Amino acid sequence: MPSNSNNPADPSRESLLRENAALKRQIEWLSRQLYGRVMPGLFAIPSTEADSDGDAARTQEAYNDSGSRHGAFHESAAPYHVSPPASVPPDLPEEELTLELSPAECAGMGIAGFEPSEAVAMRPALVRRNIRRTMYVSNDGSGAAAAADAPALFPDPSGGPLVFDASFVAFAADLHVAGWTFPAISGRMKAENGLEISADALRGLVLAAAETIAPVCAAMVVRTLPGWTNLRRMFEDAKAGGDWLADGFLEKIHMLCELEEHARRKADRAGGTPEDVYRERRAVRVNSIEIAERLFRLCRETLPGLDARSPLAEAIRYALEHESFLSGFLHDPSLELARANPETPVADPFAMLAVCADECRTHGVSFRAWLEHALIMLKQTDPPPPETLFPH
Repeated sequence: MPSNSNNPADPSRESLLRENAALKRQIEWLSRQLYGRVMPGLFAIPSTEADSDGDAARTQEAYNDSGSRHGAFHESAAPYHVSPPASVPPDLPEEELTLELSPAECAGMGIAGFEPSEAVAMRPALVRRNIRRTMYVSNDGSGAAAAADAPALFPDPSGGPLVFDASFVAFAADLHVAGWTFPAISGRMKAENGLEISADALRGLVLAAAETIAPVCAAMVVRTLPGWTNLRRMFEDAKAGGDWLADGFLEKIHMLCELEEHARRKADRAGGTPEDVYRERRAVRVNSIEIAERLFRLCRETLPGLDARSPLAEAIRYALEHESFLSGFLHDPSLELARANPETPVADPFAMLAVCADECRTHGVSFRAWLEHALIMLKQTDPPPPETLFPH
């Protein structure tokens, strides 16, 4: 008979719960290494049954009223219903901004025109920003065209006509991370700037910022954890594309996983305590270290002969760029090698913003300035890799 995943005694369910618990311990360990503590509200484990809109709304409202980041909560999937739309005073100061390509990027091209847009910005006070995105066309008549990157804009979640730029969203997110509730931010906006914007609209803007920045947050917090899973997937994609050389790499990753399974089985037979697991992992990882060294050596030997754009080359570059992170589990028995396709916890987007803010403080960087820059970069047509946007 097929396995019933809802049966508490189902071995597959127990295995999944054990994997999730191990993965959470690893993330907590990494949080301690990065920040000296486990970041509060780091996890929001999705439930098997959908929360009712009322329960989700009450949970969210409790979070907003307290202004605390402690504890995880489920963000309601229901759309925001905000009335009235945000509005700004008619005499708001204006600022001009022209977005252009660098001289090297538009060499041999002339300006064909501008794409205008308007946004509410915080620079450092509230202004109405008039944005011109420069459009280019080739001077040789070939018809080739180019354009500056589009501005990082966020529509009013209340459905009104206003658009907010990254500087405003970063300002609101900075206040929220600092402990301001959304109603308090709304009141401050009205008192200081004459901006009428509801708490729900502000929540929507900050949530949009958190979702935009999510790739950077995920890479920052769990960069050591999904590495082997990502690497295996990349080599499997290369193999599926017809590159038989990927087999050699997949074989070594499989050997590492088999050793980890062997350690787990022996530990379970001995009682399954953390001490049992650590003892068995230390025993097998003598061999794991040798296998990992052969894997990375094969990466360095194979890469020069590959097409730099091939999936296999991309997988090998990923392995070499993250070698120190991927090797971290080898020398720490409290860390578990990430399994293929683990069902990982879903990070609370607001808590992830708090993680980024703590990382900025660690490096002496302004969170507001960093977030504005990161949002602009991530909204580009061709955004940079998340790892390049870490605060430093």
